[in-house]
Amino acid sequence: MDKARIGVGMAAVGAALVGACGGSPRGAPGTPATVAHLSSTACGGARELVPMGAPQASATIALARVAGRPIAFVADEDAKAILTVDLETRQPIAETALGGRPSQLLVTRDGRVLVTMRDASRLLAMTTTSPTSPLATRCEAKTPAEPIALALSPDQTSVVVTSGWGAALSAFDAEALAPRWTAPLAREPRGVVVSDDGRTAIVSHAVGSHASAVAMDGSRSFVEIRLRGYDAFALEQAVAAKAQPVGASDKGSAPPSVAEMDLMKVKTRQSCQGFAVTKAKMVPGRVFAPEVFVDPGDPEQRPDGYGDVQTDTEAPNVAVIDETAKTALLASVAVPSRPGARQRRLASADPRVTRPECLLPRAAAVDETTGSLLVTCFGIDAVVAYDARSPAPLKAERQRWTVGSGPTGLAVDDEKHRAFVWSQFDRTLTTFAIGGLELGDERAAPPRVERTAMPALREKLPAEYALGRVLFHAAGDLRLSGDGRACASCHPDGRDDGITWATPEGPRRSIMLAGRVQRTPPYSWNGNEHTLPNHLANTFDRLSGSGLHGFELDALVSFVTQMPAPPARTIEPASEAKLERGRQIFASTETGCAKCHGGADQTDGQNHEIASKHKADRGAAFNTPSLRFVGGTGPYFHDGRYASLRDLLDKTDGTMGRTKHLTASDREALEAYLGAL
Repeated sequence: MDKARIGVGMAAVGAALVGACGGSPRGAPGTPATVAHLSSTACGGARELVPMGAPQASATIALARVAGRPIAFVADEDAKAILTVDLETRQPIAETALGGRPSQLLVTRDGRVLVTMRDASRLLAMTTTSPTSPLATRCEAKTPAEPIALALSPDQTSVVVTSGWGAALSAFDAEALAPRWTAPLAREPRGVVVSDDGRTAIVSHAVGSHASAVAMDGSRSFVEIRLRGYDAFALEQAVAAKAQPVGASDKGSAPPSVAEMDLMKVKTRQSCQGFAVTKAKMVPGRVFAPEVFVDPGDPEQRPDGYGDVQTDTEAPNVAVIDETAKTALLASVAVPSRPGARQRRLASADPRVTRPECLLPRAAAVDETTGSLLVTCFGIDAVVAYDARSPAPLKAERQRWTVGSGPTGLAVDDEKHRAFVWSQFDRTLTTFAIGGLELGDERAAPPRVERTAMPALREKLPAEYALGRVLFHAAGDLRLSGDGRACASCHPDGRDDGITWATPEGPRRSIMLAGRVQRTPPYSWNGNEHTLPNHLANTFDRLSGSGLHGFELDALVSFVTQMPAPPARTIEPASEAKLERGRQIFASTETGCAKCHGGADQTDGQNHEIASKHKADRGAAFNTPSLRFVGGTGPYFHDGRYASLRDLLDKTDGTMGRTKHLTASDREALEAYLGAL
């Protein structure tokens, strides 16, 4: 059994979280062994380090003052380091080598920088007394796999951390990083903020059409907040049929509930790309969650492409969540449904209608002065400002600024009313004045933007890989698709969107790419493409794109085959026996799993008929998918008919292995083994 890849369920991970104090930053040459003016605790901060403002969420960039000097701390994933940048000169003045990939960071009031280490599954508390000195690690703690975002409780006594691949939210004592609890969540949790009253953490998810509201009391209870889009026109018609006004006052009929809309069969849209959430003091009780609505088409039909590319297959949105009611404001998730919306945009001469859409939102922050929600957008490399007071921010766009490639984070400087944006792909720091009443005035002069390149990496990324990363996230590139989709639209972070699309061959679920592509030909569920260039060319054609050629196609292939796989999950000693039993069942001739899913990549690379043909499928034989990382994907089968691994094991027998003869404990062991591959 490959124990390096084996892990355990999310609920058990919390028991493994251990705080470890002391030490200097790994790989940071010249870092002092001790730091002056620290607090009395082993994990304490420095009085010379003070946050600028009160950020509501972590990001890849955070503003602070060190010994009175305004600086930015930047989590530079490619450099495997934290950069310290002078805010006035926008030049780096220090670098803290980490030996791993930092994800996001946050500066606390007690003089520390909290950093998540994505590939090492660690949370670090660091500090410094000099702006030109590297940060020193004061203590650290283990987290479930792939920690990403973090947030502090209003009293700053607790810190919560999302774990993307570990599918969990963990809480720690903020002072010592001692573990408190871990709550298992649905797939791919990303951004997090804590409610004004400190009782609830609101977590965004990259996939799944929802956010999670997690109780901060240690009960590990949570509520899924549905962020699906509602067909506005269909809702109006359904409500009118009931003689019930939409948005009625509290003196009349209340707006329909989610359950009532389901009964009225109001059409909804799935959503994904939930990478960020943020809050605002000027609108208490509200959480902003940028997302993208998705219309994958009718699985009973066979369109010409992946979904109907003549419609708004994907559309940007900003959901507004009421943190007390734990629901989204209805106006914020209403989808305009009049036919021809996409065609009207393409034909319009109005720049406000034709400008590219934010289909890959990645970071968000609020400017309290103008009441503007700022969102960074991959692919179009822009920051978009919306009216944060609007119940439907997407309909109240105010301004745009062009920034560097791959804007992963932004921070607002309240003192000088400007924003700083870190763009990872070209390693630039962009700054711009946010402005005032002229926001949204089309007659105003184009906003001034200043962009500063950071020094070249000591270990440069391969040129093909770097270009391929840009192309993978190129939203709005007509060579890739005719409707604005990027590769990252269906494969966020190189994984999958959890959506089953209508295609010319029948319904097809998106497949995870990261860590799985290079050694698992043939490609596609039909198994009819034996090289990635051919498969990509076929994909571009079905997306109505003109295609990539030459070195650009080679670059995209290079990135897709080399994108980082998820980190290994923790193995709990108490779970080893169960996992070993699951491995034995998987390899046994009685179940027959290994017959098709054998070898290092758990696939025989062959097509099989397993009586799984959907009525819209053209063919009946399907390629054997790799089982690597299968526990972090889903739904399952080519058409996504099984919501979970347990559902799959319970409902298939004879045509694809045999599992019904297993006892409940053996089936649980097999599920645990599959979930840990």
